[in-house]
Amino acid sequence: SIVMSVVPSNNDVLFGRGNISATHEGNIQFRSIVESRKREYHEAPWKEKKEIVISIIRQIQSMDPPGRFLQRDPKSEGVDIKAVLGEG
Repeated sequence: SIVMSVVPSNNDVLFGRGNISATHEGNIQFRSIVESRKREYHEAPWKEKKEIVISIIRQIQSMDPPGRFLQRDPKSEGVDIKAVLGEG
């Protein structure tokens, strides 16, 4: 994984617990997308579940600006963020 200093955009999904992740705009959008696909996911055969997950990830990544899945680097006291899922 890549570790770099970034400023999360409104489309980024921040991994972790707490108020920052819960109230971040990208996380709110992500939860809304997941909620809208929940029934489809639960009713899908096992083989199709992965495709639903991938399509949600791609939907986030295709936003403008592209959404990223980010996690604070525990080794850093600053704003270093680790990209959790590859882009593209």
